[in-house]
Amino acid sequence: MTATARPASPPLSPADVGRPVDDDRPGAAARLWSETWRWVVAAVVGLLLFVVVWFSDPAVSEDLGEPRFTLLVLLDLVLGSAALVLVPFRRHAPLVVALVAVALCGASALGIGAAVLATVSLATRRRPVEIGLVSVVFVGASVLGDRIVTQASAATPLWQLVAVSALVVALLVAVGLYVGGRRELLRSLRERARLAEEEQSLRLAQARDHERTRIAREMHDVLAHRLSLVALHAGALEYREGLGEAETRATAGVIRDNARAALTELREVLGVLRDGARGGDGPDADHDADPDSDVAAAASAAAVPPQPTLAGLDGLLDEARAAGSPVTLRVDDDTRRGLEALPTSTSRHAFRVVQECLTNARRHAPGQPVTVGLSGRPGRELRVRVENPTTSTAGGADGLGSDGLGGDGLRVPGRGHGLTGLEERARLAGGSLTVEHADGRFTVEARLPWTR
Repeated sequence: MTATARPASPPLSPADVGRPVDDDRPGAAARLWSETWRWVVAAVVGLLLFVVVWFSDPAVSEDLGEPRFTLLVLLDLVLGSAALVLVPFRRHAPLVVALVAVALCGASALGIGAAVLATVSLATRRRPVEIGLVSVVFVGASVLGDRIVTQASAATPLWQLVAVSALVVALLVAVGLYVGGRRELLRSLRERARLAEEEQSLRLAQARDHERTRIAREMHDVLAHRLSLVALHAGALEYREGLGEAETRATAGVIRDNARAALTELREVLGVLRDGARGGDGPDADHDADPDSDVAAAASAAAVPPQPTLAGLDGLLDEARAAGSPVTLRVDDDTRRGLEALPTSTSRHAFRVVQECLTNARRHAPGQPVTVGLSGRPGRELRVRVENPTTSTAGGADGLGSDGLGGDGLRVPGRGHGLTGLEERARLAGGSLTVEHADGRFTVEARLPWTR
């Protein structure tokens, strides 16, 4: 399965603090409970302050007089109830609700709880202008309510009253900022966890895709060479007439041997892939770059069949010659001596390049001479060059004729995944691969890094 990444959420802004994202938004019941208990706390606090302000001291009613006392109590109830009704709408219009609530609390003890809740809720948004405006209104309403509405004694100096009100408002703002910061932190942690999970899913998907590509490349490298030999000799049995019994038996033996060799090599590749999946190593891993991987490779060397390298190049060329392809190998003496110290991974890549080129030459230009050249020096690069003349009908970049026929007159597929796989193999190894078709010759040249 391929993981599907969800689009990343936009960056957080101060306006978003306190607002749950869609993925983290609680259900309807949770939201109702969250609003309910806050509203109940605000109402209870307001009710307690209402009782303390108006009924804890009998002298208050005596000083104000019965009619004025009754009017102020009723006004407190009305304004406080209005503030409590507005509080549930603070998330839709936080600034408006907070301003109205703190203004009403100057004349209503019952509305103080609603004003406190609205102020803290507004502070969680962490907008300095809004917080400053509400704080000024809150302090002003408290002072005016104490001096004008209730006409309290002037024994308390004005500056002390302002200082106490400002301290209370500052405490409320600090609580709101803390709550807002904590919400932002939690949301940030959730977002980071979600992104980490998505990245992990993407890495797993990429690893699976890489593994599929690697398996497909190894299967192609192993089977294409052997099956092309099988197809070549089977075609000879089908189209050539007058073959003697000995020739027929020999050709059938070649087909059997190559089919058996293909099956054996397929089993070896599957064994390597299984072992690589368990040990985090694969047939294309470069053990020369990491000493730890050398240890892991050595520990499993007894169980993992060796992969073909340039040490088996002579055998590969002999098979091609036996199949009817004249092959010439050109290697200068300095390069031949240095091949003994060639890294295993580079040697394996070079072998696969030669193998694929011989297979293509046998399919698309049968019987034509093939030249294989190796050159390079340690510390620089290894150049693998394979060239062959195309058939008279060849017109495509892969040696196919313009009518899609190979040199044997049989319809063969166009350029498949062989050369594309070689390009990818060379790129992963840190090298490059070029393919040229000019002047009736088809040339493939791979350049692979040759580390010391």
